[in-house]
Amino acid sequence: MTTVTPRPLDQGWKDRLGLTHRRSPELYESVAAVRDVPHAAAIRAALEEMGLSAVFCVQGVPTVAILAADEYDRAAVVDLHGALWNQGLASLLLVIASDTLRVFSLARTPLKDPGDVFETRCLIETLSLTAEVLQFQNLIYGAESGRLWRDYGDFFKPKERIDQVLLDNLNASHTLLQTEGLSSDSAQALLIQAMFIAYLEDREIVTPAYFATVSEKASNSFLELLASNDVAAFRAFFQTLRNDFNGDLFVAPCSFEPDSEAPEITIAQLAILARFRSGREEMGQGGQQRFWGYDFRYIPIELISAVYDRFLGEREEERRAKGAYYTPMFLADTVVSQVWDMLSDKVRTKGQFLDPACGSGVFLVRSFQRLCEHWRLNHQKRTIPWKTLQGLLSQIHGWDLNGGAIRVAVFSLYVALLEEVSPRDIRELITRGKILPELWGKTLVCRDFFDVEPDVTQFDVIIGNPPWTSRRGPDRSSIKWSKATSHPMPGKEDAWAFSWKALIHLADEGVIAFLLPSMEFLHNHAQNTVDARQAFFRKALVRRVINFADLRFQLFEKAHRPTALIIFGKIKADEFPYRFDYWAPKADLNLRIKRVITLSSADRVELDVESVFDNSLIFKQRLWMREPDAKLFGYFARFPKLGAVVTDFGSLSRKRTPLTGQWVIGQGYQPYTGGDDEDEAEENATKAKPLQSDYVGKLPDLPVNAFSRLFQSSRDLLPAPSTIVRRRGFEAGFNGNRVLVPRGVEKNRLRAAYCTDPLTFEDILQAIVVPEGGGDRAKVLTALLNSRVAIWYAFHGTASFGSDRPEVKQADLRRLPFPAASDLPDAKAATRAAEAMIAIIDAAQARDQRAFSLDADAGDVLGEIDKLAYAYFGLSDDEIAIIEDTVSTILPALQPHEGHFPKLWNAPDADDRARYAQTLSTSLADWFSGERIGTRLVAKGADLAILRLRLGGDEDYAEDRNGELGSVLEELSKHIHRPLDGNFQLMPDLRVFAGECLYLIKPLQLRFWLRSAALADADEIALDLQQAIDPSPSRWSQH
Repeated sequence: MTTVTPRPLDQGWKDRLGLTHRRSPELYESVAAVRDVPHAAAIRAALEEMGLSAVFCVQGVPTVAILAADEYDRAAVVDLHGALWNQGLASLLLVIASDTLRVFSLARTPLKDPGDVFETRCLIETLSLTAEVLQFQNLIYGAESGRLWRDYGDFFKPKERIDQVLLDNLNASHTLLQTEGLSSDSAQALLIQAMFIAYLEDREIVTPAYFATVSEKASNSFLELLASNDVAAFRAFFQTLRNDFNGDLFVAPCSFEPDSEAPEITIAQLAILARFRSGREEMGQGGQQRFWGYDFRYIPIELISAVYDRFLGEREEERRAKGAYYTPMFLADTVVSQVWDMLSDKVRTKGQFLDPACGSGVFLVRSFQRLCEHWRLNHQKRTIPWKTLQGLLSQIHGWDLNGGAIRVAVFSLYVALLEEVSPRDIRELITRGKILPELWGKTLVCRDFFDVEPDVTQFDVIIGNPPWTSRRGPDRSSIKWSKATSHPMPGKEDAWAFSWKALIHLADEGVIAFLLPSMEFLHNHAQNTVDARQAFFRKALVRRVINFADLRFQLFEKAHRPTALIIFGKIKADEFPYRFDYWAPKADLNLRIKRVITLSSADRVELDVESVFDNSLIFKQRLWMREPDAKLFGYFARFPKLGAVVTDFGSLSRKRTPLTGQWVIGQGYQPYTGGDDEDEAEENATKAKPLQSDYVGKLPDLPVNAFSRLFQSSRDLLPAPSTIVRRRGFEAGFNGNRVLVPRGVEKNRLRAAYCTDPLTFEDILQAIVVPEGGGDRAKVLTALLNSRVAIWYAFHGTASFGSDRPEVKQADLRRLPFPAASDLPDAKAATRAAEAMIAIIDAAQARDQRAFSLDADAGDVLGEIDKLAYAYFGLSDDEIAIIEDTVSTILPALQPHEGHFPKLWNAPDADDRARYAQTLSTSLADWFSGERIGTRLVAKGADLAILRLRLGGDEDYAEDRNGELGSVLEELSKHIHRPLDGNFQLMPDLRVFAGECLYLIKPLQLRFWLRSAALADADEIALDLQQAIDPSPSRWSQH
């Protein structure tokens, strides 16, 4: 590797980049500052081995690598780029030389002999000292906000990062090895062994002399040994490794089992391994050559472990059956960091750690690394004695049903152990033979968690991502255990059983941290799930819940069920009731690089455990609700619900109650498709046979894609092709006056249509049958269901919409508010609005004797319905703003898919900022006896803005065009007598009082500049002032 002599990052460049007051755990300039933090080894390697001047971290993750040098040396920068690409953490490289700053992407695949192509592919921009100060600062602020990854998207393609390239090559090698005669398990074993040898070689633990000795001077490297086509020498090399290291990994090529016969290795298989080892081609992409091969000296073992976990996850059928999906490295990092911050010094030193479904061991590797870093902190030493390291490793335990995964965990922990020791010391240890401790069958065991007796060692930390599944056979050990111990397991969900049993294996002061399905644990309001959730929060002391529901499509590639991190432990009698943290992070631009999850203070609240018992939807509602939303929701919730008028067909059917004269809701028929897996499973489970329908196949049939809002006719509809159904459904809903409602959400609205024509429909549609004389009220219901009021309430008041699937089920519909005009504060205004809504439905019915479709006038009609709904409920302008912002801006941004950039993530334009400031000023004036509050934007960059509020100010809102962020922040720092720095993206509610003015430092993301955000901010500002313990004599605190 060509090296460059770095120099310290001087004060001038720190000022330009906005790093003057940044310290660890954000900015590292020397290894001495790296103490007991995530990614400590990687940061030290970047500073010491790679020669960086500084490393800047975003939420603990190395994100910007900074090199200051006297001259720009392309060859050295290319090598540095390759090393950092292999490390796979930082995304941006800043090279400062000759008064010029060059900005490089670290996500581009490094090519072989790039020449000028290196800058073409990787150089994002070049800035000289004549550039505006803000251009420099925007680099750091843009990395924190994630804006850079969007603005320069072509430079940050996830498929070019080391983890994806390594995964692609693993998959390609695995396929080729199978083509050459190896079984899947044997191919996996050989690849694990090859990666371990590559690691030993790249770290110079096994040297050219070692290879020369083994091969009788025929080879000086692993690649030469493979290219020699000498199978006998390859086997002899394994025997030497087995003697020097450990029998767990090097029994024989392709085998870990000493008692079973290993397959014969062929020359063709060696050639495939040689291609994989070189790393100079993307094996699954046509063999594109690259400059840098893999350098396992720099690739973090936790990344290798996570990649191999993904590789195992490619066996989709097996994974789906077991409910086990790989945990991305950045999510595992978040979990371990959250837990680590809660542990006592005793547990950080002596604690026993367990992952009961450890997979490839990513949580175990991270936990071991944190134990090592904590030892260094306590002893103020870099070097950990070998016996001490072995002792720390013995504190790490992992169990799994998958023996192959356990083998990867063994490999991962061996590499993690060796990473803590210098190559020279390891070579000395080799002379003693079999230096690696036995892990297989000792601390890493292939076993079923539910077969382990409770008197086994108690653990201080139990951590992991247990399997989520409810569809495997009824004889699962988890079901048997739960039944035998009387623990609830709603939906036969394995994650429930893991959570209950983990408490039994936990030490009294221990902590459990599990990634669990959020729908099943937090949102589902079926009674058996509510009962289980309440029992869990009563029998466990929950310390923190982090609900990742909005990141649903960003975390797991193969499993799209939303997840939550729940950190809990045993509870003592005097600890109940208790309070716990509830965090609900939102998807944002940082997810593009798959390295950081933004945990903003705006997404954090503290809940009382009693709220879990009082409100089964508390976790769903607090996903997006702030106080103004909660107040408005409370207003709606006081009104009679649709369920007070409408009875569900199922309950009436069970009681054999006549349907006549009642409002009844039910679902359509379930089609019988004849011999598909679902139908066969249903027949086998229930012994039910297909049924003959008296309506389906005879009446016109309404496909959901032919559904029309407001009024539905049967014109142009044809009968279903068969009269055979799996379930007949709510047949009374096929005729008469009724309201039809699909389960799904379309264009951020519910859909409803009044219908009088006979027609059938499948169970994705629901019908509310209307008794004689109820037509007008049913038309009001139809209009209201199409309004923004209904979708807003459904968003906050139902379990699935916004947290899992975008649908509103029958039970959810019955929870929607449906007051009569006489129930409302202004009954006369409500009556007028109702009459206008009825007229709209009548007009739809009268149109041209065919299905009314909203085409050119769709927005006008729905907009009119919205206004009438607001008038019906008597909403104020502020309340309307809350609904409008949610429906038009937040709902389209829910649970975005990879590559999607919703409007909510954009920067607010001048009109957005002005509306926010006006709403905030007006709302705050109500708290201060109507005294006017002046607002002014005093500084703005690409990622941050500073808004000044002056009590008693009479100026209209304006923006300073020349306001400079750095100077304003520096001036504010003088008022609070400390540096005003840090990642402001994590503190969107940061407020600074200075004399008669209040300054808000806000990220430039539309989410924080909505009118509804202004209302919430005003409430919080007023509350801060009221709760001030030692109020200053300013006029702000005198009101």
